[in-house]
Amino acid sequence: MKTVRIPMACALMVLLGTGAARAQNNRATVQQVGNEHTATDTQIGSRNVIDVSQAGTSNEATATQAGNRNSTSQTQNDRNAQATAYQVGNRNIISQSQEGRGTFTTSDATAIQIGNDNLISQAQVGNAVATATQAGSRNSAQQSQTGRFLQATVTQVGNNNTAQQEQISNSHQALLTSVGNRNESLQRQTDIGNTAVGQQTGNDNQLTQIQTGSSSVASAAQVGNRNLADQRQNSSSNQAVIEQSGNDNRAYQVQAAGLSAGNQALIDQDSQNSFASQSQSGFLNQARTYQGLSDQSSTVVQEGNSNVTTVHQNHP
Repeated sequence: MKTVRIPMACALMVLLGTGAARAQNNRATVQQVGNEHTATDTQIGSRNVIDVSQAGTSNEATATQAGNRNSTSQTQNDRNAQATAYQVGNRNIISQSQEGRGTFTTSDATAIQIGNDNLISQAQVGNAVATATQAGSRNSAQQSQTGRFLQATVTQVGNNNTAQQEQISNSHQALLTSVGNRNESLQRQTDIGNTAVGQQTGNDNQLTQIQTGSSSVASAAQVGNRNLADQRQNSSSNQAVIEQSGNDNRAYQVQAAGLSAGNQALIDQDSQNSFASQSQSGFLNQARTYQGLSDQSSTVVQEGNSNVTTVHQNHP
């Protein structure tokens, strides 16, 4: 399992420790319109709030909050947008919105939260990268992207996680890692050439990946506790993979309601309560299920053309 790094955690904990005595009813509002913006806000302790709004050209906004009733809002329009927000402790919320119109510019939004009632919302239009990291407490994370060559990453470590990633248009990548506690997660992509990767480790997992469009890849890995998975793809040349190890697994995959040339589906379950299910419709289908130990079961349905089915139980 990958080591998860939480950038800035140490620095912020120092801020929190040294700033406790300076608690006050903070608030900061910055609004900039036109040309070479930069805005930096730092708040330590009490009822923090930060609002930043920037429009047009070289944007960049940084907000740091340490402790108490945090909030942060960053809105950027067009050109070299960069939005970064860090929060440590208490009622955190971060909202980042970016709209880029340029073909050769990429907006970048980064949000990091450590502890307490977290929530992150990131919305981007244009070429964009969004990163959300949450460690501890009530987490949640929502990423919405529209454009081309999009990247969305969510990392959640501990407590009541849930996450949602939605990408519209083609050539996107959505990455999701959830370690420990109430997991859940949703990845949704439209159009061609997309990749969705979801990993859940420990506790009440569940994950759904939905792709509408061709030449896409959906990959789900779950280790330990109440797993599920569920993948849905609609169109041709798609690949769907589910790997589950330990505890109450389930799975399911569906590829296309109609003609589905060149799709492939794979489920691999190791140990415990198992069950699988695969469904494909039309053309050069392939479906494989591997199940090892525990209670196994399997259902494969293929309709039409060059079907292949392989089911191994008690594999290898």
